[in-house]
Amino acid sequence: MSETGDSDILMNGEEWFAKNWRLLLNAALVILVSVAVYNWMISRGAESASAAEKDLHGAISSNTTNLIQMALELNGVHMKYPDNSVGERALILSANIALQEGDYDTAKNRFESYLSKYKSDGDWLEEASLGQAICKETEGDTADAIIKYQSLTNSTVASIRQRSASLLEAAKVELAGLPSRPIPAKVELDSDKASKGENLKNNNIELPAPAPVDQK
Repeated sequence: MSETGDSDILMNGEEWFAKNWRLLLNAALVILVSVAVYNWMISRGAESASAAEKDLHGAISSNTTNLIQMALELNGVHMKYPDNSVGERALILSANIALQEGDYDTAKNRFESYLSKYKSDGDWLEEASLGQAICKETEGDTADAIIKYQSLTNSTVASIRQRSASLLEAAKVELAGLPSRPIPAKVELDSDKASKGENLKNNNIELPAPAPVDQK
């Protein structure tokens, strides 16, 4: 390239920079601000996750003898960090503990909250579905519980699959019920007695009274 050509490029470049330096400065500022905001969000997320983990472990360790209270505090951790993976874990733990302690109404509400909140990407959706089905069975809705157990027997998680199969068999037995009425026992008559009337009398069976004869 000739010296004249190099000189033209430099002159044109200086002229362009003189006209557009404000634009370049603004672009650089936008980039710097974006990087700063991104780093702040990452830092804030890490701090939030750390605080959530601390609260979770605090709830678990503070009430080892009162599981109902532990479940309540775990639910509080979820409510404080609903969009955090720790909050998700706290909710499923809270629901399972309530179920274990026989607080079925509370457990059902929390399982349903989990299924509603994390229905698209929850890590314990099948666990929550199984817990919900158990609660329904305790309420007497055995037929609906059986449908849910049946679907969960196809789970890819071995523990869910095995528990669902066991609960399904137990629920089917309970739903089977008893016959509508007992089968009457057959009365054996003594064949050595001389007359049918004596047979009936000795077996404490009374014949029905004869129908009245129409006297004409």
